[in-house]
Amino acid sequence: MFDNVPKRFLPPEEAWPDFVYALPEVSYVHYRESFNATSEILDAGISKNGWAGNIAIYDANKNKTWSYARLQEEVNRLGNALKKLGVEPGDRVMWRFGEVPEAAVAQLAIWKIGAINVSSALPERAREIEFMANDTEAKVLICQADEVEQVLRARPSLKTVKYVISVPESQNSDLLDYRKLLNEASAELEPYPTRPTDAASIFYTGGTTGHPKGCIHSHATEVIISDVMCGLVCEPNPKDVFLCLPPIGHAFGNGEKINFPLRFGASAVYKERPTPNETWDLLRRYKVSILAASPTSYRLMLDCFDPSYRGELNLKFVVASGEMLTKDVADKWNEKIGVGIHNSVGMTPLRHIFIESVFKRVKVAPGNSVGKPLPGYEFKLIDDKGNKVRNGEVGRLAVRGLTGIVYWCNLHPQMPGKQKQDVVDGWNLLDDAYTQDEDGWLNFITRLDNMIVTAGRQVAAPEVEEVLATHPAVHQVAVVGVPDRIRGNVVKAFIELNPGYAKSDDLVTEIQGYAKDNMATYKYPRIIEFIDKMPRDAVGKIRRRLLRETSKS
Repeated sequence: MFDNVPKRFLPPEEAWPDFVYALPEVSYVHYRESFNATSEILDAGISKNGWAGNIAIYDANKNKTWSYARLQEEVNRLGNALKKLGVEPGDRVMWRFGEVPEAAVAQLAIWKIGAINVSSALPERAREIEFMANDTEAKVLICQADEVEQVLRARPSLKTVKYVISVPESQNSDLLDYRKLLNEASAELEPYPTRPTDAASIFYTGGTTGHPKGCIHSHATEVIISDVMCGLVCEPNPKDVFLCLPPIGHAFGNGEKINFPLRFGASAVYKERPTPNETWDLLRRYKVSILAASPTSYRLMLDCFDPSYRGELNLKFVVASGEMLTKDVADKWNEKIGVGIHNSVGMTPLRHIFIESVFKRVKVAPGNSVGKPLPGYEFKLIDDKGNKVRNGEVGRLAVRGLTGIVYWCNLHPQMPGKQKQDVVDGWNLLDDAYTQDEDGWLNFITRLDNMIVTAGRQVAAPEVEEVLATHPAVHQVAVVGVPDRIRGNVVKAFIELNPGYAKSDDLVTEIQGYAKDNMATYKYPRIIEFIDKMPRDAVGKIRRRLLRETSKS
């Protein structure tokens, strides 16, 4: 596994997860000597299925389209250009893009020449770019020209980056011109014969470890997430059009914008940071059939929904991930849009989705259950000693199967230790707590770092949030635990108010009383702070860690 990565970047093998490829749909992992993700995801569809003329990308930023043939030609030219710059199989190439077609070109070209893709998104600042580039020891960095400022700030500290390529053109003599490089490169490129278990990508994810964590995934994984996580769930076809709101530089948005649509001959809409109103316009204009976003995005879209839109929509499949989909949002969406919205659970260390409530476009999980692990995965819920818990009891989720946690170990001092914490006896231990019923359906309880222990009692922050969200004054709410001299921690709620409500001590008392009326009294928020706007990350998730830190200061 990961034979194209120097051992010094890998954690001890005894701390690796078990990769189990028993599912018939992924048997290629066992018998294919040569297996290149770009060849499988892009080239095969053109050569075997005749998709050259299909629209691969709708570039809504420029109101243009990219055919599969154009995408393939540009991928080949960039791959040849990178080889000419000295990029060899196993070298790391980093890119930084917003929602533009050249992001797909970069990723596919890097894979095709056997190099390792390191993606980042525009929200990352110079400090983060510096860490990721130096941590992976990237040889080349590719960035869109109008967002190159942060890269230039980091450039003096990039120890291994020999070239920075500016896309589509360079206005700086120190940067290489993407268009010029491609014009001088051949449009013919044979895929490098990588093996299924060779490393293809390093995706970074946040957490509580200070610096982001690099997560390594193979060429097989990049195809598996299409064949299993997408193919067995929403069954896409060449007539489908994908729209995903999270950024292409992060694992969630990356799969829906590159791997999934291209594997099935479908199309993807690319639009830089669309507002909720713009999102409705994109859905109608491009006849989007598959939509993916965070529950927060759906809540914001519902706030500006016009009933006249409904007859113009072509939505067939709507997925929520990144945070828990609450029943109120799901019910309101179904009522207004007429198409169900469902939970999916994924995480960057496992590359993408691994728990689903839908199978072959049919919702199978009861109620608001997040579902079960996808075919190819097995799971168990365990207590803090590693023992299985009984049905109905809260336990930490452990999974193993098609994908697994392998951290990139270089500059981040905590990674070898984090690997041993997160993988035990071949099982991936996740920071999520669930219960399961007698039929094995999982119900999300909380992120483990959202479990508040106050006066010896456990309070799940999402439960408090769900209750408070039903108060008429509350527009958005985030609940965290904050230190308290008497109780150790107390429950604190940050609340955005609906229009027509003013901040006041009386309103604090009213909301606290409402909470006490609707759940055990020890769970009510002893502290309420009204804020104008929730802090959010690039995916749209509330930055609860920042709220905790703000409360401590």
